Amino acid sequence: MITRSALRHRSLIGLVTLVLTGCGTTHESMYTWGSYETQIYKLYSQTGKTPTEDQLASLERDREVARARHRPLPPGHHAHLGYLYFSLGRVDQAIAAFESEKTLYPESRRYMDRLIDRAKNKSLEARHE
Repeated sequence: MITRSALRHRSLIGLVTLVLTGCGTTHESMYTWGSYETQIYKLYSQTGKTPTEDQLASLERDREVARARHRPLPPGHHAHLGYLYFSLGRVDQAIAAFESEKTLYPESRRYMDRLIDRAKNKSLEARHE
């Protein structure tokens, strides 16, 4: 016969085992982050130290990896690509990236629309110069 104390002891061991097993599981993100977080960190902490072209190349590689794995990119990735394209004067690509962000993450629509308008205005100004 199992005593009450032995039952408590076994229950405690079972609970500890369950908790430790839960801590050991890995959680895979639903997004393919690639170098996105690193690029954002560098943008704000090391402004101007990493050439824009290098940042862009890295994020474009991440996009290709995500496509190959059939995994989504995180919110903001396309917007950041658009920012980099725009800063290099590649306005049409910037607008396309902002449109992608807006389509994938509708909550960004208002902000992306403003960025698209700015990019279009910049493009028109450049054509009139």
